[in-house]
Amino acid sequence: MHGGAAERRSVRDLRLWQAWWLGGAALAALTAGLVWAAERAYGGGQVALGDLATAARILLYGVWLHTVWRCSRNVKRPLWTYVARASAVLGLVASAVLY
Repeated sequence: MHGGAAERRSVRDLRLWQAWWLGGAALAALTAGLVWAAERAYGGGQVALGDLATAARILLYGVWLHTVWRCSRNVKRPLWTYVARASAVLGLVASAVLY
């Protein structure tokens, strides 16, 4: 495929609500699984595997944060841009510190 047939949809085309709610729901499910896997690994003495699950969880959150950040201007009220960005960054900090 060449020309316009293989155009990729940009993240910036997403509305904020799509990235926040749809991406956030997927993130929550995957994060829960990774937290569970990390706890089982740590409990079973597999520290490296637990660390890998924890790193994957933080990386996954970072990808979601990047997506939210990039499409946060796709709102009718500019206030939501700042609320979404601040909430996503606070969530990353909480995720890194609390788990």
